[in-house]
Amino acid sequence: MKIDVYKENHLVIISLIGRLDIYQVPELESVFYKQVELNPSTIAMMMKDCTYIDSAAIVSFVRFKNITLKNRIDLICYNLNENINRIFKIAKMDKFLTILSAEEFLARFASR
Repeated sequence: MKIDVYKENHLVIISLIGRLDIYQVPELESVFYKQVELNPSTIAMMMKDCTYIDSAAIVSFVRFKNITLKNRIDLICYNLNENINRIFKIAKMDKFLTILSAEEFLARFASR
C-alpha cells in the first residue's frame, strides 16, 4: 500500500494505492489522524488505485467518519474502482459515507 497526501487550502486528498488490509491500517490511521489535527474543512480519500479493502480497513473508515463528524470535517471517498465500490455497497458503506465519482469531485472542488 502506498499513501500519498496532497493539500490545497482547506482540502486534504489522501490517495490510496494498492491493497488496504489489516497490515496497512495502522499506517493509514496515522496519516489520517495527522491530517485531522490540521483541521481542514474536507478530507477526501481518492481510491481509484486501491485494489482491495478488508474488514479491518472498513472499520477504520467508520472511525474516520465518526472523527470527522466530531471535528466538523467533511469526509469524502471518491473515484473508487469497481471492486472497492462493490465492497462498499455490500458493506452498506455507500449509505454511511459520501462517495463521489471523479467528475462529481472535480465539479465540487475544482472551483474552490
